[in-house]
Parts: sequence; structure tokens; C-alpha cells
Amino acid sequence: MKEKNFVFTIIVMVFVPHVCFACFTDNQEYEYRLKTGSTFYMECRCEQPTSSRIMLQWLDTHDQTIEPSGPGTKSNVYTEWWDEVTYSLYITNISKSISGNYKCVTDYNDQIHYRTYDVEAYDPPYFVNTKEAQYVVSGADALINCEARGETDPLISWHKDGNEPIEITDDSKYEISGLGLLIRNITDEDTGIYKCTANDFETGEEVNIDIKVEVITKPEIEEVTAIPDNVAFEGASIAMDCSARGIPPPEYTWRKVTQNENGSKINYEQVFNRIVFENITASDRGIYECIANNSAGSVSKQIELKVLVPPTITQFNNVTAIEDGTVQVVCKASGIPIPKINLLFLNEETDDHSIVWDSKNISDTETEFYLSFLRVNRQHEGSYICNASNDVESVTSEMHMSVLYKPHFSKPTVNVWGWDSNPVNLTCDYESNPPSNITWRYQGSNISTNVQLEINRRIIENENKVPIDFNNETMYGVYECTATNDYGEAKKIIVFLEGFPPPPIRNVSIQNVTSTSVTFSIEGPEEIPGPNVIGFTSEYDLAENYNITNIHVNRTWAVGNLYRINKLKPNSSYLIKFAAVNDVGAGAWSDSMEFVTLEKSTPEEPIWETDSESISEGILKWRKSDDTDEQIDFYYIRYCPVLDLVLQYELCNLEMIEPTTQFDLNKLESNTTYYFELVAHNSLGNSTVATNYITTPVKEPSTISAAAVLGIVVVIVFLVLLLLDLILLLWRKQGIIASCVNKKKKVKQADKLDERDKKGLLRDNAESTEAKVPANGHKEYEYNKTTGVITGKHSAV
Repeated sequence: MKEKNFVFTIIVMVFVPHVCFACFTDNQEYEYRLKTGSTFYMECRCEQPTSSRIMLQWLDTHDQTIEPSGPGTKSNVYTEWWDEVTYSLYITNISKSISGNYKCVTDYNDQIHYRTYDVEAYDPPYFVNTKEAQYVVSGADALINCEARGETDPLISWHKDGNEPIEITDDSKYEISGLGLLIRNITDEDTGIYKCTANDFETGEEVNIDIKVEVITKPEIEEVTAIPDNVAFEGASIAMDCSARGIPPPEYTWRKVTQNENGSKINYEQVFNRIVFENITASDRGIYECIANNSAGSVSKQIELKVLVPPTITQFNNVTAIEDGTVQVVCKASGIPIPKINLLFLNEETDDHSIVWDSKNISDTETEFYLSFLRVNRQHEGSYICNASNDVESVTSEMHMSVLYKPHFSKPTVNVWGWDSNPVNLTCDYESNPPSNITWRYQGSNISTNVQLEINRRIIENENKVPIDFNNETMYGVYECTATNDYGEAKKIIVFLEGFPPPPIRNVSIQNVTSTSVTFSIEGPEEIPGPNVIGFTSEYDLAENYNITNIHVNRTWAVGNLYRINKLKPNSSYLIKFAAVNDVGAGAWSDSMEFVTLEKSTPEEPIWETDSESISEGILKWRKSDDTDEQIDFYYIRYCPVLDLVLQYELCNLEMIEPTTQFDLNKLESNTTYYFELVAHNSLGNSTVATNYITTPVKEPSTISAAAVLGIVVVIVFLVLLLLDLILLLWRKQGIIASCVNKKKKVKQADKLDERDKKGLLRDNAESTEAKVPANGHKEYEYNKTTGVITGKHSAV
């Protein structure tokens, strides 16, 4: 609505005090409504000026005189005389605070007349809580804020800009309210410029504002990844990216969900949507959350960072235990993933039920392994290895357990034999930890004082050995050695006895006799007044020679061996005697006994000498028996394959081989089990059969030798040349084959001439085709193959 200003001019007639006429003689009132901030101007004129004295005056809203001041005054309200009859009122910036009745006053015969101007200021419509750019979320209902105020509640209307502005009215999509425009189910099509108009019908004022509406979407995280992987080794450098979409583009925030151990500092740097770990540590492992946020909302996604740490053995200390006490060996290790621990004893394993073990996890990175000894013994002493392993690495550490124990003698009582010219050391060897102090005591009797003093001197000079050299009187008797440490003592009794050779052997019997050998059974003396028997010796000879000479064949055996004599004569009588032997020497001979060897016989059964190494080399070995004196002239060997555990007799092969002790397995099928029968043969016959089962070795794939390759090349070259010669034969009637065919034709023609030459006139002369001149001057002529002419005495020409 256009503003209308009404200006009234009042002419005031001023008279001299004695004769005064009013400029106007009636009272009038006028109303003006002006927009706040407008300018108000009003003239008050004297309508009937009959005197030089004109009486006009302006009063403000408080009926105070407004003094004339003119332009340039600081006051917002001032008056000014334009001419002698016009007195004007000026309000440069109208506001509600200065609104009210302004009066132009004149008087007549002391009667005052007014022209009253009611000037009221009003506020035009204006917008509050309204932004020119607003965002709405796709898929939701949103209110486009447009709130206006004025003298009265303005009426709001909406338009949307397109090719032509479209007025928006209430419907299923839109709803207009005093707060704004409600848009239901926001889509991308709702993006655009919306014009909000506010109308004040009382004042006729209208204002509008363009609001840019942009549809935004809530962030959606597409991917949270770790580069190169979310599983990393300690000390590596990795990054984690967060990728999200949304309108407007989201901002990113990273945070660690799980707290760092021991309150350690978070060890990453964020750059836009990425966090970077330069030197990753075990404390960095955990769950990280990426938060993508924009004006439409926020969304988050988590990723777990795993840090692999090689195991570290943090505790595995040497321990010291006391025998029969208890002790615990602890191996503690840390790592990610939590390592597995194994303990290994480097000495001999013992089946000891007093050892128990247990393990427990202290945390998700540290574990302990306990090895508890409920009753410690000396066998537990030694080195132990702790092995801690996880998916990253395996580490080991070594510790030693020492066992303290009192002295111990493996044999508390021992006999020591001595004899003349044999120095002896009486030792007090013991086991103890820590080492023990040694003391000796002699319990002998019937010795002289000098010998006793000598023994005491030697004991004092030698802590754990008493040397005896028999230079003086014998020092036989009982010696006591005592070992003592902080954990106890132990005693050892050493009985020092005089040693003698063994007594004669009484029990000897013959177990087996062959044509060339004899085997005995020897039982040693029952009572031996000296060291134990360590062997037997014998002396034997043919019975016919035994009493003729004292020089006989000797044979000695250690105790426990096969008492056997070989290389004897067949069908012969022998005499033999035996003696037992100990450290002192050989005892007395036993009585002589006689045995007779058998006559010559067939060979003894061969003895197999199979071993894995020789079999792998393809050699089957055996040896002949030493019991025969007759020479073996050959062997029979029979071998049969074994298929599916069944002996295939129909596939057996029998071979006679020269005297040898081995058979080549490489000629048999590889990796096949064979049943072997072996018989030795001499002039008297066959031995018994020696049998065996052998699996032949696996043969490696054979390669073609250089000679074979050369042969193949030669054959190929020959075939190529033959092919070329055939081509020449067919094409040009040339080549080796062609030459041979032509030659054969010529030979056939020559044969026909020979058939006609009955007297041999056409035969070749071995020396020359030219005529020979004999010694008597007569010329011999023959057939010339070149010219085909026969000349000479036999010719017809």
C-alpha cells in the first residue's frame, strides 16, 4: 500500500498586542501512520495575516515548545520558518518512541486554537530466524524456516523458482505455517530457490526473501580399510582409511574405542580421513572407530588393529635346590598372539612322578609355565631350555638348576686287590654338591708301628688317594673314607686284599665238533682268592705231537665269548688244557682232555650278511662257514617274487654262480620282495639251505647315455641321406642307388659274354688288357673290353 502524506498549511494572522487576529480560528486534528525510520514534514501557515505580528508555535508530544533551530541540529525533531507566514515541523527519523500528537498553536483574544497532528510510527514486516541457505535431509520431512514479524502477524506466502515461479499451497506435499514451509518426504527434486513473502494488510507493507534449499544426505561409510593390512608386525608403518559419502561431504573423526594399556599415549596422526602409525607398538592394538559427520547426521564404523609381537622370554632364571626338597622352575614369556611355552630337559629324561607342570595366562599378552619338583633329586640337575613360540617367531632361553646334596658313594663297600710289584691307589671318589671334605681312617691290625706311621703320613698328604707301592711291608686291611659337606656325610669302606691268580678250571665240556672246529663250554672256578676272572686261555696240539714237544698252539678268549677253535685237521685226535686268567695273571692248567674232529663233510649252511646299505646299493651278501676244510666250488641261488604276500613259485629262477659272497640285485625287478634260497656246494655235496626275504631297492629313472644319443643321431642322418638318394633316383636317375642298379645291369651283360666264351678267350687278364710280349718274341692277343676286338694267335683276324 502506498503511503499518503497529507500536508496542511495554516496561515496565522498575527496582530499587535492591542489588535490581534488569529492565523486560524478553529481546531482541527489529523492522523498520520508512518513507517519506522521515515521522515515527517508538516507546515503550519498563517491564513489571515492582518498584522506584522504573527503568532505560531509548535508543541511536541509532551506539549513542550519546539524551539526553531533549522537544519543541522542534533535533534531528531526541529522547526523552521520558511517565510513570514509559514512555520514548519521536521522529524528526520520517525520511531515509536517519538510517536504522538504534535500541535501547531495560535491564539485569538487570549483564546488558543490548535491544529493537532497525530503521528504514529509502525514497524514494517521483517524476518526472524530465517537463513538464506537451508539444508534438508533426503527421505525425511523438513521445515524450511521463514518467520516474520510486524505490527500484526504477517501473512506468509511461498513460491518456488523454476522456469516460472510457482505458488505453493497446502497439499499432501507442503504445509504452510507461521514458522515456515513443511516439506514432506524430501527428494533431490526439492532442491531449489524458495521465495518467502510476508504481507501486513494493515500497513500494506510487504517483504520477501529468497531461500536456497539444498537436499543433503546422511553420511554412509563405504569402507574402513587398513593399508597394507590390519594385522601388522611391531615396528611396522600402517595407515587406516575411512571412506564415506554424503551431502554435504562429511567430516571425519577417529577415536580409539579400547583404552591404551597403562594409559600410554595414542600413537597416530590424523590427516583428513586417514590415520597413520609410523612405528606401531603393542599398545596400539585395539578397536578404532571412524565417525563421519555432516549436517544431516553422523555414522560410525569400527575396525580392529592387530599387532603381532614376537615372543620374549621375560623370566627364566637359574635355580638352586636341595635334594629331597621342593623347587619351582618358572618360564614367563610375552608376545602377541600369546606364546606357547615348552620346557626341555637337556639331560636324560626320567620317569619321575614327583614332577608336575602347570601354566596360566597372566594377560592377553603374557603367560607363565611352571615346572614344580615335589621332591628334588640329583638327576634333576642340569640345563633346561624354555621355548616360547607364536605365529611370529620362536625363541629359546637356557637356565641351569643346581642341586645341593650330601656326599654319595656309588659303591659304599669295594674290594681292592693288590699284589707284589703292582702299585695301587686307594681312591675315595664321591659325588656331592658342594664339594666335601675327605678324611681317612685305617682299620688294619697286626702291623708294625712304622707301617702304621707311614700309612698315616700318606693319608694326610693325599686327601682322597692313598698310594701303596709295596716297597715296605704290605698294607692290607680295611680303610674307611668319610666325605662331609654342609648337607651331611657318607662313608666308604675299602677292603684292601692280597690278590692271587685263579685256581685250576674243573668244568670244561665239548658242545660241538666238526671236521675243522670244536666249541667248548667253560665254567670258571667257584672260589677265587683274588680278582675276578676276565678270560680263559688254552694250549692244544695233535695227540701224536703233544708229548713230543713243549711248543703248542695257544688260544685265549675273553669271558662271555664263543669258546671255539677253528682250522683243525679233519678226522684227527687233539689234546687240550685250560687255565683261568685274572688281573694277577693266569692260574694253573687244568688236566688235559682229548677230542676227535670229524671227517670231511659237505659245507656248512651259508651265513647271510644283509644290511640296509648294501641292499640299497643292489648287493646281496653272505659269508661261508669256517667249519669246513673242503673248498666250495659254486653256489646255487634260487629266487622267487612275493606278490600280495603270496610266494609265486611258478616265477622262481635258479642260478649257479661261481664261488663268491654276493649277488647282484639290480637285475631283478625294483621295489619287489623276493624269497631267496642259497646252497653252498663242494666235492662232498650241498650244504643245508639258507633262506631270506629281501626287498630290492627302488631304481632311479635311467637316462640315455652319450653313446646311445650318438647312435640315434647316426641313424637319423643315415635315414635322411637315404631319403635324399631315393629322391635323386626318382627325379634324375642319379645317386648311389642309381649307380648300383646300372652296375648290376653291366654285370649281367658280362655274364652273357662269359657263357659264349667256352674256351675262356674272353676272360680278363689279371695283369693288363694290353698285349704281352713273351720271352720267345711271340705275341699273345686277348679280348680287349674297351674296343671289343680279339687279337692274337687265337683270334680269327
